[in-house]
Amino acid sequence: MENSMNIEITDQLIIVHFQGEIDCVNAPVYRQQLSDLLEETNEDVVFDFKGTSFIDSSGIGLVLGRYNQLKFDHRTLILTGLNQVAYRLFELTGLFQIMPYYETIESLKEGTL
Repeated sequence: MENSMNIEITDQLIIVHFQGEIDCVNAPVYRQQLSDLLEETNEDVVFDFKGTSFIDSSGIGLVLGRYNQLKFDHRTLILTGLNQVAYRLFELTGLFQIMPYYETIESLKEGTL
């Protein structure tokens, strides 16, 4: 599986779809691309991990960094689609206490849009 990050911009949200692994190799690239994008936009952001097979501490740092960037602008970072192992990691780190989580993009859209 190829590692990639695809960005979908809608009227109300920026949806970031991750594929493959988010690790120390690609997290810095994603961080810069996302930082630049978030500086130019005003929408809330969804990180969709449906296609993600692995997340290491660099990936957690990526998520926390973008959360802080959005929080500064009174925006929300929403998480979706974590596999069982990644879900447990996010749960143990307490990220669900500061960021909303939805099983799927569809359940998010049904609940908030």
